[in-house]
Amino acid sequence: MKNYIWVGAIVACLLTASVNAQEATWNDAQKEVWGLVQQSWMDDVAENGKWPAEYIHDSYVSWGDSSAAPRYKDAVVAWSRFSDENNKTIMYEVTPAAIVVVMDTAVVHYHATTVTEDHKGERKQSVSRISEILIRDGSSWKWITGINYEPKLNN
Repeated sequence: MKNYIWVGAIVACLLTASVNAQEATWNDAQKEVWGLVQQSWMDDVAENGKWPAEYIHDSYVSWGDSSAAPRYKDAVVAWSRFSDENNKTIMYEVTPAAIVVVMDTAVVHYHATTVTEDHKGERKQSVSRISEILIRDGSSWKWITGINYEPKLNN
């Protein structure tokens, strides 16, 4: 029994080290971009009005699997407000997969696991893969486009 406890502790330490190993190799620009992604999620979940209006560029356009056509900034903000009125994020976790920064452009790939509650009180857990492109706009980063979808995992 003691051997299982030690093996479990060692495996846990190795997993923790491997998860943090990628971030340790990030340069300052990658860390800055990932920090902004995390902050955007905090503001979105807080429903404080900052996401997406304060984060996305005026030229923003995206096309996700839940819209029939590309959506520009005004539509994205409107749909976000509608979602805030009808759903609440109970819990979320975002995990980076890859971040590339070249000059004033950043590409961020990550996945999110969320638990939401709708206006009826029904909860749903989902996993999304998210790819976003940000540009440096003066001294800050702004989203210029993004796509997210729920992958069909082992179906």
